[in-house]
Amino acid sequence: MKKSLGILLGAALFAVMVVGAQGAPKKVTLRLMQFKPEITDQVHAMAKQYTKENPNVIIEVEILQADYEAVLRTKLNSRNAPDIFMTNGYFYNQVYLDYSYDLTQEDYIRAIDPSTLEAATWNRRIYGFPFLVESYAFIYNKELFAKAGITKLPQTLTQLEEACLKLQAKGITPFGNGYREGWVFKHIFSHFMAGDGNFRETAEKLNSGQLKFAALPSTMKIFDLLDLTLKYGNPRPLETDFNQQITMLATGEVAMIHQGSWAEEGILKINPRIKLAYLPVPVGEDPEKARVMADANILYRLNKDSKNLQEARKWLKWLITSESGRKFIVDECKFIPTIKGVKPPNVQLANETISYMAKKRTYPWVQGYWPSGWETHLGNLLQDYCGGAKTKQQVIEEFNRTWQALVN
Repeated sequence: MKKSLGILLGAALFAVMVVGAQGAPKKVTLRLMQFKPEITDQVHAMAKQYTKENPNVIIEVEILQADYEAVLRTKLNSRNAPDIFMTNGYFYNQVYLDYSYDLTQEDYIRAIDPSTLEAATWNRRIYGFPFLVESYAFIYNKELFAKAGITKLPQTLTQLEEACLKLQAKGITPFGNGYREGWVFKHIFSHFMAGDGNFRETAEKLNSGQLKFAALPSTMKIFDLLDLTLKYGNPRPLETDFNQQITMLATGEVAMIHQGSWAEEGILKINPRIKLAYLPVPVGEDPEKARVMADANILYRLNKDSKNLQEARKWLKWLITSESGRKFIVDECKFIPTIKGVKPPNVQLANETISYMAKKRTYPWVQGYWPSGWETHLGNLLQDYCGGAKTKQQVIEEFNRTWQALVN
């Protein structure tokens, strides 16, 4: 009897152990790959918070800026593919269509403001979460502009040079140029290409060869702006990176830089009391075309072939619907959210963005219509122009050749 009881107890204990093992959550590692190095600390903190709330999941974060597209594509075609990855929207929905999970039927997508979903939509299907509205233009130091007697923001290139002369007369360097960073040129270039009108139609005509860059009058004015920034800018701009650029603005060494809302936190860490605002970029002599670029063009995508797709879906739902996920977007990153009913952060450039959007003085991010890889070549070519290695005509010829090569 004792032996039988012992056998029964042993069997029961074994059963409990088996059930316990089967019931334990499976340990999962989610690989997240993205650009935006300016939010490196925030993303790592978000990953730790997710693990704290979901102990069975670890998020491995990889953040790149240089060569991001090339590295991402290599990884997506390997056994080391990320489960979650960041890209731009619009045209990139087609580029990454074979890798992106279709989010159209996910219940949490209904929490997103429909007006921000255009960048994530392809053939009426949604392939990513546009998790922020970002903006860029010239960021200027309001106190330095006031010191120079600039009471009305310049809206044309002629007026911009007049403002530069006023700043110089007060011993203030007008521009801080971070041209060591090739990616800054895509933002500057997009203002001028947007000034030429229908962005999608322009891109399609360039794709077919029906249109050449020299026939885009606004786009070609970029050389005039670059000349101004070099003439009235900091020394050695091609040796100046992003961190040096924002430091120059924060310390009052320069009056303005061409950057975006992502730069504000870094500027404020250096000078918490600085007063910032946007100067819509003049793209010629038509004041109506001077605007701020604002869009929900950066997406988190889920890898549809991920072995951890279900856990990745849970993470995305957490990001959109949970208090912690929303805190990451708004309170930690200081981004304007795309989630309905969530208040934007009360920071200077977010307020500026909302103001310009309300006044309809913004352009969408037209780089979403460019062929994949164009922005890298664009940055290299305009660095060559700024350094005197290529003439304007040589760069324009390379624009046409490179665009066609990437399309084909």
